[in-house]
Amino acid sequence: MRIINTQTARKIAKKYYTEETYKYVRRVAKYVQENNMIPSNIQNDCIVLAYLHDLLEDTDFRKSKEYADMPEYTKTALDLLTHDKGNISYDEYCRKIKESTSSITGKCAWYVKIADMKDHLSKTDTLTDALKEKYISGLRYLL
Repeated sequence: MRIINTQTARKIAKKYYTEETYKYVRRVAKYVQENNMIPSNIQNDCIVLAYLHDLLEDTDFRKSKEYADMPEYTKTALDLLTHDKGNISYDEYCRKIKESTSSITGKCAWYVKIADMKDHLSKTDTLTDALKEKYISGLRYLL
């Protein structure tokens, strides 16, 4: 698929995320990098998406030149990873990601979402019972 390189993704992430969010996406990227189940031909793309995965949901990145210049498949992957909270439930969002795995873009989004959930579930200091229930419920659709 080859989207953008990791260095560019890190630069974009640093520019748009808060320092705390950047630390979080670095952890997600590390989970992706360490996942031996991800095929080597898409692992870099998955790492890139891990850095970018919350940009559309949490920032004004969609209005940027960097976003406009991205290949369409990158935008598709980012759209898959963006939960439109006003229109679909978290479970439906997770189901949509799982159902997209027949494409390489969808596979990358799926691997990143799994890493994202792993990070959320491992942060016990901020993991409330409601969040835990939400993520465990979503995992039913992803796995």
